[in-house]
Amino acid sequence: MTFPKLTTSFLLAFSLLLTGCTKEKDPMDIAVTVNGGQNPYAVPFSSPDYLKAHARYLEEELFQIGDTPVWDYNTPNRGFGNVIMIEGDDGLIIVDTTTATAHASVAEKAFREISDKPVKAVIYTHHHADHISGAGAFINGEDAESGEVQVIAAENFLRELEDENQVTAPIMGVRALYMYGQLLDPVTDGRDYHISCCGYTLGSELSSYIPPNRFIHGSEALTIAGIRMELFQTGGESASHLAVWLPDYKVMLTGDEIQGPNYPNLHSLRGTKPRDAIKWVGAIDRMRAYDALHLVPSHGQPVAGREEIQGVLTIYRDAIQYTHDQSLRLINKGYTPDDLANAIALPSSMDRDPWTREMYGTVKHNVREFYVAYISWWNGDPAELDPLPRLEKARRLVELMGGRDRVLAEAEAAFEAKDDQWAAELTAYLVRIDREDMQARYLKAAALRRIGYNTANTNWRGFYLTSARELEGSVVPRNVLIGMQKKRFDPTQLDTGQLLNLLRFRVDAETADGKTVSVAYQLTDTDEAYTLHLRNSILDIQPVLAADADVTLRLDRALLDQLFLGEISYADAIGEDLLEVEGSKLKLRSFGQAFDRDPGHPYLSLR
Repeated sequence: MTFPKLTTSFLLAFSLLLTGCTKEKDPMDIAVTVNGGQNPYAVPFSSPDYLKAHARYLEEELFQIGDTPVWDYNTPNRGFGNVIMIEGDDGLIIVDTTTATAHASVAEKAFREISDKPVKAVIYTHHHADHISGAGAFINGEDAESGEVQVIAAENFLRELEDENQVTAPIMGVRALYMYGQLLDPVTDGRDYHISCCGYTLGSELSSYIPPNRFIHGSEALTIAGIRMELFQTGGESASHLAVWLPDYKVMLTGDEIQGPNYPNLHSLRGTKPRDAIKWVGAIDRMRAYDALHLVPSHGQPVAGREEIQGVLTIYRDAIQYTHDQSLRLINKGYTPDDLANAIALPSSMDRDPWTREMYGTVKHNVREFYVAYISWWNGDPAELDPLPRLEKARRLVELMGGRDRVLAEAEAAFEAKDDQWAAELTAYLVRIDREDMQARYLKAAALRRIGYNTANTNWRGFYLTSARELEGSVVPRNVLIGMQKKRFDPTQLDTGQLLNLLRFRVDAETADGKTVSVAYQLTDTDEAYTLHLRNSILDIQPVLAADADVTLRLDRALLDQLFLGEISYADAIGEDLLEVEGSKLKLRSFGQAFDRDPGHPYLSLR
């Protein structure tokens, strides 16, 4: 990534703080090959039969739920996630809106063939992007702001959205693209790929999320467009989770408490805050207590019939509880995360296709999260409290094993013997020591690729195969990150406090060391004020206009959004009389230089 050159102008220095845009081609559209050449370690494509068979649960289809006024569109536009419509007397209710406007628009068009009634409400079952990002296909922001359309979510929705979707958006976004196979070539290694819980593609354009204007505390009974419903907080798969019960039709909308047709991600490899398995089990138990005739998850196909629904809910919650309880039993015996992963497996009595098939979550990665959540990241061995840095450890081990050529020869022998995990682990040391060692990179890529081809779990498959491309140079995480931010970051979807809060995580501790500066923002159109205090290499943000701030900036919110996007510089904004600056310009320049503008190199395998 290239940035404009810094000059002595405090205006340019400060404008760079808020921008992450570049003029490079978008690497999400064009594969970037940095090393070129063909991997000499050939691995023929393959995919497990069950992977291909499992795709039947994600076929694009519009279901009417029995003879009720509820319709469920499964993976519209082969997207990621479902959209549900409830038709009331004088309007529609939309539950969840998938990952992108392009996908949601397909569902909207299909719904319009059923009813031309206006949308009265949108319900978000929780804050994850695949449930909130297509709202603009159904309503506009002005109607939500005025209250004409209700946008309903749990009381902790905005906090969880900020903590999980925004604060770690850069690295989580890259990892999600790997996990969901979005960087694979559909003609080669992406054949037969699907995201087992949810669909196929995420969508790459800006989302059309619209913030909620009504919040549910605990449980509330509502009537919207003549439709009676009970919304209740559950908090399992995500802390902001809601379920929706329609008593007149005995329909239960589960959101992701039933996380699609597979054993669930009790911890997501893309990166999430810890998920509360006990709340998750409790959520499903609460749903079991209702006399549901129809079960409608927000991923996958609906389930009909009391007996079938009770069977699905029971085996699903039992699989979660089993994984949790057995983890705690063995943790108390001294088992470490790796020990847990190798000791616990679902019993054959729990094999119910597809609901407990490890196509999305796996026992091996779920149980490790329980160790971290309950005990620590540390396994208890003091030798691992302050271990050697990874690079230094790799150097010493390779030397101990006889040097680079000896290790490579052993890795090649392991690869030839189809001992791919060992080949990948050995070559990882060589790649760590020398990222330009293309032979080691190619061999590790080939080992990961063959593991991936033999893996049915779609999360693991996505990571294996995309990491192979990273090692070969056709996926460059830094460029992916830049392209993703350009396509997906929309400051208008954040309130001012959330937007400014993102700056906290860009303070460069070394550059900011010793600096004490305060900058006040006064937004003239929204009557908001914030003062940002830089001290001790942290940014303290307060919702006040400090009278003693070193610098005060007066601007409207639209201009602040433009500055964050880099659509206008601070110099141009001042020159056009859009931005008023009062106070020390030298202090403002010092403030702007204290922030880290480098997106880094978020390698997953090339490290």
